[in-house]
Amino acid sequence: MVKADALVVRGLHKQIGGRTILKGVSFEATTGDLVMITGPNGAGKTTLLRILACLLPKSAGEVLWNGTPYGLEHGAIGYISHKPMLYESLSVYDNLQFFGRMYGASSKEFEQELLTLVGLWHYRYEPAAVLSRGMKQRLAIARMLISRPRMILYDEPFTSLDQEGQDLLKRLLEKERLKTIQLIVTHEPRLLSGLEYKELRLQGGRIEQGESYDT
Repeated sequence: MVKADALVVRGLHKQIGGRTILKGVSFEATTGDLVMITGPNGAGKTTLLRILACLLPKSAGEVLWNGTPYGLEHGAIGYISHKPMLYESLSVYDNLQFFGRMYGASSKEFEQELLTLVGLWHYRYEPAAVLSRGMKQRLAIARMLISRPRMILYDEPFTSLDQEGQDLLKRLLEKERLKTIQLIVTHEPRLLSGLEYKELRLQGGRIEQGESYDT
């Protein structure tokens, strides 16, 4: 049985210089939740994800993971943005193996499984630099999964994916639901059509709309 995790965000603030980006953001999520974060440009969506990914410090408020102060030490966090963040001089396979070793999750069988999942097994010896933008995004998805994360943060992950890639990502969102908490920033809610999700809408750094479900 997969252990259920709980994420609690209370009164989260983030200030950069003289500008307050997040203003008292609060919400909760548990394993099985898919949370779609929407809002206009500058609303604080990416800042929120980067704080949860431990890439930015918070200015105030608290983030709890299973009731204790949250940090990378609580387990693997999967993060994927619109930028693939790959080593372009390395092959597809070497990219995945590098990150697998970094997370202590290196396994030839698992690496093959992931590259097959994202449709890149036949390209495994090609340098990442020669891949199309959409194929790089697929490799970034595999790289994110190599750590077997318990929470996955997606920042505009559909960027550059063709229809096949978008369908693959939707299947992944559903597949990972049973064992992770997932938060996704997107400007295109239609791409989640057919999936059950909660929505958090940010406006000016605050939650404008309470949680709601769609299918």
